[in-house]
Amino acid sequence: MRTAFCIINTDSDLNRPDTQLKTDTVQAQEIRKGLRQGEFKAFLQPKFDLNSNALLSVEVLARWKHPDHGLLAPAVFIPTMFRENLLDDLLHNLLQQGLAHQIVLHDKGHRFGFAFNLSLSQLSNTNFLEKLISRLEKHPLPLASVTFEITEDGPTIADEVCIKSVIRLRQLGVRLSLDDYGTGQSSLFRLCQLPFDEIKLAGEFTRQILSSSKHRSIARTTVMLARELGIQLVVEGIETEEQRCCLSEMGVRIGQGYYCARPMPFESLLAGLTSRNNNFAA
Repeated sequence: MRTAFCIINTDSDLNRPDTQLKTDTVQAQEIRKGLRQGEFKAFLQPKFDLNSNALLSVEVLARWKHPDHGLLAPAVFIPTMFRENLLDDLLHNLLQQGLAHQIVLHDKGHRFGFAFNLSLSQLSNTNFLEKLISRLEKHPLPLASVTFEITEDGPTIADEVCIKSVIRLRQLGVRLSLDDYGTGQSSLFRLCQLPFDEIKLAGEFTRQILSSSKHRSIARTTVMLARELGIQLVVEGIETEEQRCCLSEMGVRIGQGYYCARPMPFESLLAGLTSRNNNFAA
């Protein structure tokens, strides 16, 4: 089912996570406790058809419902998680929640793909990979509906272990997306090395697309590159109608950004899908 949706502005705290809290005030012990107690929640941000406004899929993003500080954005806790090697625990947590949400939506007739963020450095860990594959194999829905967005945090040339890990994931049937394309030095190398199904053009280009001819040229070239490679293109960071129109005229079909929907808890997504007007909190 393809569901059209629109914007609702809201002052809900759930849509305004606290990014002012200093990262050095969040201790690893506190994060570990939060993981154990289920304080990290999967928020969902739609990807939509720029022409029809149909909701096509969602990206799963982390928010921390801190007992003292309220809802915290990733910028507050991800640096500490990275330093303390806790990103694997976070991904497994989000995967468990996200796949469960996908099943609920599927049973209600909403067959959306779900995307999760995954770094190449995580794929260098064979124990992590085995645990990840074990969880995916238990998912009752086709794994082609699951995408991993690969982040640019690894070496310029992916090592043999990473490449083998990626191949194993592809053999399961999951999709792979090159996240934040255009911001990492190794983006073009990644496209040559690994079997991506999708490119996500970074929001930095969208933000400058109306004022900079260079940014427009790069976006237009990326559209042609994706078409030439036969892979899907998603453009991030769409915040205005003017940006949407500009990208649509270039041939971009799929977009993501605050223009249509902010990351939201599953309950808000479900309520929007089942409401008469298919409205989503933005």
